[in-house]
Formats: sequence, C-alpha cells, structure tokens
Amino acid sequence: MLKVQSHGEMNLLDCLRSSGILLESPCNGKGICGKCKVKILNGAVSALTEQEKRYLTREEIAGGIRLACLTIPQGEVELNEQGLLQEKPNNVLGGEAVHVELNPLLTVEQVDVTKPTLENGYSLSRAMGDTLLREAAPPLSLLEKLPGLAQEKHLWKVSYAGKNIDLVKQPERYGLAVDIGTTTVAVSLIDLATGDVRAEEGFVNPQKAFGLDVLSRIHYDMEHTNGVLELRRIIVERLQKAAEEMVKRANVALDAIYEVVVGANATMLHALLGIPLKSLGTAPYSSVFTQPVTVLAKELGFALHDQTRLYCIPSVSTFIGGDIVSGVLASQLDRAEDTVLLVDIGTNGEIVLSQKGRMYSCSCAAGPALEGMNISCGMRAEPGAVEHVTLGDEGVQLKTISNLPPVGLCGSGLLEAISQVVEKGIVGKTGRIVAESAFVDTDEDGKRRVVLDRERSIYLTQSDIRQVQFCKGAILSGILTLMQRLGLEEREIDRVIVAGQFGKHLNPESLTGAGLIPASLKERISYIGNSSMMGAHLCLLNQNERRRAEEVAKNIEYIELSVSPGYEKLFTKCLQFECP
Repeated sequence: MLKVQSHGEMNLLDCLRSSGILLESPCNGKGICGKCKVKILNGAVSALTEQEKRYLTREEIAGGIRLACLTIPQGEVELNEQGLLQEKPNNVLGGEAVHVELNPLLTVEQVDVTKPTLENGYSLSRAMGDTLLREAAPPLSLLEKLPGLAQEKHLWKVSYAGKNIDLVKQPERYGLAVDIGTTTVAVSLIDLATGDVRAEEGFVNPQKAFGLDVLSRIHYDMEHTNGVLELRRIIVERLQKAAEEMVKRANVALDAIYEVVVGANATMLHALLGIPLKSLGTAPYSSVFTQPVTVLAKELGFALHDQTRLYCIPSVSTFIGGDIVSGVLASQLDRAEDTVLLVDIGTNGEIVLSQKGRMYSCSCAAGPALEGMNISCGMRAEPGAVEHVTLGDEGVQLKTISNLPPVGLCGSGLLEAISQVVEKGIVGKTGRIVAESAFVDTDEDGKRRVVLDRERSIYLTQSDIRQVQFCKGAILSGILTLMQRLGLEEREIDRVIVAGQFGKHLNPESLTGAGLIPASLKERISYIGNSSMMGAHLCLLNQNERRRAEEVAKNIEYIELSVSPGYEKLFTKCLQFECP
C-alpha cells in the first residue's frame, strides 16, 4: 500500500514521480496507452473521465482501478499500485563469451618507494619514484593520498591513457561494460587484469517511466525544464546501484572501478550525458555528437573513483547508435568476406547489411511489442513468461521461462503464437482474425481473440496482432530496402545474424513464420545475443577495438527509409502475412 499526498492540480502519476515512485507509463502521461493503472484503496480523487472509460473494463472500474495520469488526488490517497517497473528481467545479458587480447587503456605499474630523509629532502612524490613529477597537473585526489602511503615499500601506479590517476597498495583494477537499451539495461563488472566477468546485473531502464520509446522521452525533455537532467539522474542512480551490488558480490572495492564503457543508441547516450534532446526530435533530427566521448564519471553523478572515466562508443548517425557499432565489432561484420545481414531486434530495430566489408544500415521503428509492451497479455522475459507456443490437435502447449505457471507472453512467445495462428489460417494475410476455431472466442465487447490459456486468461487480441504487424513490417521492409540498395537477391545473402536481448530464445521458424525475416533465409539464421554488451566488453579490454569502432562508425553508410523511393508502398506490402 502506498500513501500519496496531493499537490494542487498535479495528477497521480506526477505525484508518484515526485516521490521517486516509477509507475509504468508508455505514453508519458498523455492518457493514450491505458497502462498506468492504480487501485484506489482510500481517499478522494477526481471523477472518472470519459477517456478512462475507453481503457478500463467495467470490472476494473467497479474495483477502484484508475489511470494515474488522468486522476487528481484530493488530499491524501492510499493505493495499491500496479505496473511498477520491475527491477531485474531475465535474459538481458545473453551473449557469447568475448575473447580479445588484453590491451586496456588503464594500466598499472609497480613503484618502488624511497623514504624521504633529512639528508635527501625528497618530497613524497619524488620518494615514490618521481611518479608524479612527470605530471603537469596530477589529480588532487592522488596528492591527497600520498601522506597515507609514505610508509609503504611498494606501490602500484594506475594510469589511464598514459596519465597517472592513482597510487594503490594492490594492483586491482576493474571496469564496467554497459548496454543501455531503451527498455532494458545490462551491466558487467570486468577484471581488467584478466578479462574475467566478475558479476552481472540486468534491469529495466527506469527512464521507461517517462515513455516506452525514445520519442516519448525526447518529448518529456522538450516539455519539462531540465527534463534531460531528470532522465540522466534516474539512469545514473540505477547504474550506481548496480555497481554497488556487483562489487559487493565480487568482494572488490567500489573505487577500484576506473572505467565505464557504454554502448547505446543516440537518445540514450545524449540522456546519459545530460545533453538536451530537442535536436533529436525536431527536423532534421540531428545528433549533438556521434564521435566517441570520454568524461569523468563523477561529472554525471557517479560515485566510483574520483578519476573514473566514462567512454561512449561512437555512433553512425542519429538513428544508428553506439549499440549497433558495438554489434558490428562483436559480429566481425566489418571483417566479413561474405554477404551478411545483422538484424538487431529491439524497440528500435536496426539493420546492417555487409557485402565484403562494405556496410549499409537503416533504422526502423519496430516498437516495443517484442519486449512484451503494448500487448494485452504481454510481459518481460522473466519467470512465468511464455516463451514457446504450439497449437495442435490436442490444444495449446505453452512453455514458460523457469517452467513456472504461465503469466503472460514475452517477445519470443508472442512471435511463436503469431507464427502458429498464421500457419493454422486463424489469422489471414491482412492480419485479421478470420477463422472460426476452437482457439477463438470473443471478449465482453464482442471482439475476437485467440485464447492460449483460458484458465489464466492469456490470449491474443486483434490489437496485439496489429502491433506485431507494424514491427514485422518495419524490420522486413528495412531488410528489403538495404538489399535493393546493394542490388542483392535473397539467395545472395550468406548469413543472417540476429542480435538483441531475447534473440537466442527465438527459433528461425518463428522469425520467418511471423514474417520478420524472408522465409528463404531461415536456414542461414544464427544468434549472437546481446551484441551491444559484447562490443562494450571489447572496447573496455582492448584500446585497439576503440579505434576499430571509430573506423566502423565512419564507414557505415546510413540509409533513411522514409525518403527511399517506393518505401511507403514496400512497407505497406510488408505488413501482410504470408499465409499457407
């Protein structure tokens, strides 16, 4: 139960936000998604609006359910919240092991200490092997440590890109590899001496409280003074919490983290750095930067080491970010001698087509459906989420994560369900539920739906199918546009690499059956997992990979789909399902 105090005409959603409570609101409080449901237990609130009646069932209204963004508390209100952001979805760290020669920017070197005496008159810095004399301006934090280290015989000098930043008794040094996705975030704590991953964390991006997609968050910044600083604060605080939890499990010191490497799309990178997002949301949709950026982590609000650096992997354009550059590094696409398609499936679908190292890219608004969002029975990939669906003569068979009773559909289960209903003819070419079937019934408003688990009320609605259609139309049309640009036919594509948080849980039949990828490419599909995280690992462990990332970012040509000849017609065609 939560107690919330009114603040003038502020709606319940904003009251919760002001108290640090994040309620899911994909439309950012505009009253058009129906997701910010809360149950009023006690207290007076504003009258039910006509808009709320569109999104709430009669049963929900009778049970005290309201939409927080359309409800104004009048005094203190007690509520039992629904839709709070869950902390740790499963399967956000999926990816192959990273193997690379260790050559980090951060290095350590042993220093022999000669104690100062009256005779030699050494300063503490000179006593420590003139470690600091070569620095024109050594960090104040380093100078402050010297008196406490004067009695040591041996010390270790920590340097970043050749600049001395610390003196320590033990040569421990760690880094964080971070993938900031629009929906989920993954973090790894890595030993820079060995390359070993010591701990991992995955969680829902807390910025999702301000909108499911990047456009909603851009609008939040544009509509609120210092909105981007709030977006930065909320992600930095959560990353800091993840770092503290990981070092505790790994039994290492928090201030032994000397570097953070981040792969993310342009909006996430701008928000992390606190750079206003307006230019990303207004024509001609320009990034403030695409080049790699290195800052002191403390400038963003981190509390690690005083000299910890945060490095942002470079982007290609506003719509092809550092996460995709990371994916190219991880998949070796820039070094491929054959013709390879890299498809990163997420809220923002990005595609790169490489023909013997010549790379073209595009971005398509796939939407959050495959992350389980905007789906009637959708959920994140966590225990109880349906990940596999089979429709047969004996009914529906569902397999869930951790083999728990089914709760809802995650992305992989949703795609399998769509593939199955298309194959069975339950859904037609245009996406309409057309067939009378034992799997089909109607809701209280007489609208058809496909029932997957009647007892637990898990089903697919017509709206759910439309959401997947828009996703598959966006991705498929992007693939075909790049192929047209290079003059390639499907038979000339040698490999298809699928990246993304849940890619490893999809089977090729689901991807091709639901129409995201051409059916003829089914046997050429492989999975790489979280390639953005893998690329961040590479850049953290080897400085040459950073130079490679810069070259990749320069060499990928970006294709804007909206101005490509015939794209609108192609997209409309790609919305259709290929029925038997």
